[in-house]
Amino acid sequence: MLKHPLFPLPTDITQVILGGASSIDQVGMSLSTRELAKDFALGYGYDVDIPHHRDHLVEVFEDALAFLEEVILEGSGMDIPPEFFELQDPVDLLVWASVRPQDDRARWSCALLRVMHTLFHVDNNVYLRFLPEIQQQIFDRYERFLIPSKGGWVLKGRYEVPLLAIKRKESKDRVSMLLKLLHKPDNVAETIYDQVGLRFVAEDLLGVLLVIRFLVDHHILMSTHVKSTRTRNLMVDLKELEIWMATLPEGFCLGDLTPQERARISESLTLSAGRAEVNPFSSSSYSAVQFTARTLIRLPNPAEAALQKVQSRLGRMGRPEIGDLLHIPELIQEQEEFTFFFAHEVQVMERSGFESTVSGPSSHVEYKFRQREAVRKRVLQGIAPQEAAC
Repeated sequence: MLKHPLFPLPTDITQVILGGASSIDQVGMSLSTRELAKDFALGYGYDVDIPHHRDHLVEVFEDALAFLEEVILEGSGMDIPPEFFELQDPVDLLVWASVRPQDDRARWSCALLRVMHTLFHVDNNVYLRFLPEIQQQIFDRYERFLIPSKGGWVLKGRYEVPLLAIKRKESKDRVSMLLKLLHKPDNVAETIYDQVGLRFVAEDLLGVLLVIRFLVDHHILMSTHVKSTRTRNLMVDLKELEIWMATLPEGFCLGDLTPQERARISESLTLSAGRAEVNPFSSSSYSAVQFTARTLIRLPNPAEAALQKVQSRLGRMGRPEIGDLLHIPELIQEQEEFTFFFAHEVQVMERSGFESTVSGPSSHVEYKFRQREAVRKRVLQGIAPQEAAC
């Protein structure tokens, strides 16, 4: 039996398990031999002696190389050392990352392993395999109330709410998802809440409140399914809103306000201080009400489709009685659907806030630039000039 001292404890324990740090921010690995590296890979979930496990490791390694070269290093003037393009077995990265003191190869191995770890979380997220069906069910809840109108849209149900614009945020591409995950502290794909989302744009703050009221009144959005820790109110002064609502006469209607009155009320209800903490990559000028809602998704059992294919094939062969003998129709009926809650993001903003996302510091281009710079620093720890050794 291998003798191993209890102390000192490795950083896996002191920093990650006890300290709550992210594993991708750790100082290299502690796998000095290929046998130790293979054992680590097995515990991670990949048996390198099984061909399709090994093939996936190689594929993820190649994707990580491409992402590092084409996205993270773009415009940096740095290049990945040639030896990594000649690497045949990704398990060697684990051994190279374990060299002490760290050399240049160890640091680049760390960088590639950080990206590979993130890719594994994307590739093995079961929700992403059903994302088109999930997106459709979520969008259907909203779209049945959306009617195009001159110059915008209208939410139409028991009453109508005008919109300047509506934008559907569909699944992120792989590059965007990697960037998102690589700057998240927990670094897992299950916590990307904006894989599916919608943005509603109203004329002013009162319009924003009316959009939210419509969604709640028509049970499109339900407070019971809102994830409270994800709510970001960067627009509405709730204290002033309560005071204003307490003064409203019975039968009050927004349509009775003059444009000047509406503008004055919207301004008085706008949050000017005490804004909630925002995404670190968003501009301080970004203004919206944003929340994450869960929707119960219903998907057919994959076994049902397989059984139906068998039944159809037997019919084409002229042998449908075989299906009856095997009780395939009954088996199809017995398959239970898959149900689960899936989170999606909703943003509601007014005209000026929306226009700031198109250009200026709040624009999506500027957001992505700040995000990529943060990811570059994190992934290239010990390589980028401004960073200490990883």
